Amino acid sequence: MSSVVLSLGDVAFRDMEVPEKISFGGKQRLAVQNIIGGGRIVEALGIDDGEISFSGIFSGSDAASRAQLLDTARALGAQLPLVWQGFYYLVVIAGFSAEYRKPNLIPFTITCVVVTDPLSASANAVAPVANLISGDLAAASALSGQAGISAMGLTGASLAALGVLQGEISNAMATSGGALTGAASSLNNAVTPTIGIAALGRVGSCTAQLAGLSGMSGYVNRAATNLGLELP
Repeated sequence: MSSVVLSLGDVAFRDMEVPEKISFGGKQRLAVQNIIGGGRIVEALGIDDGEISFSGIFSGSDAASRAQLLDTARALGAQLPLVWQGFYYLVVIAGFSAEYRKPNLIPFTITCVVVTDPLSASANAVAPVANLISGDLAAASALSGQAGISAMGLTGASLAALGVLQGEISNAMATSGGALTGAASSLNNAVTPTIGIAALGRVGSCTAQLAGLSGMSGYVNRAATNLGLELP
């Protein structure tokens, strides 16, 4: 199983579904004024996030249902959290295409438009570092319930406290990833509808927790970095 944890909405990608690469980035909107005699004045007008795209292959007994879930989200224009490693975006699926080959083998391609990038939205050069840290810790606290990690003591946290929390998040991600693998195996080998439904519920729970943990990790990691810069 890939070590990369990737989730979009309620769908956690695993094994062949995890892409080899994820394209992201964008532009900075600029107003450029060329001055007579040479030189220019460049004014930054704000970020212009590009599309995020990736592809993979849905596999397992739930391949078709998971592909349909994302296609439904595309049709509805739903805003979904897209999370991997330390990246966290709120996106709308602009394009989703899949090729049904077998019930358990469905290649797909996804293109997402970024609605907001919470991890960089507050990165304003004129904002005090303390405000950035406070905002990140508040965002991490908001995700703590979904992640299943206690956020007590986050406000005004020390580097030591954030280091402990980073370790707890890392351990929880490993545990939840293992639980997801087990639940997916149970789903693939379910011999009765009751067992299959129960396993599918566990897959959904693990997926939601991993999404929360990944988002929380991004905020906590950046808060720790900024706190280190702020300290004398």
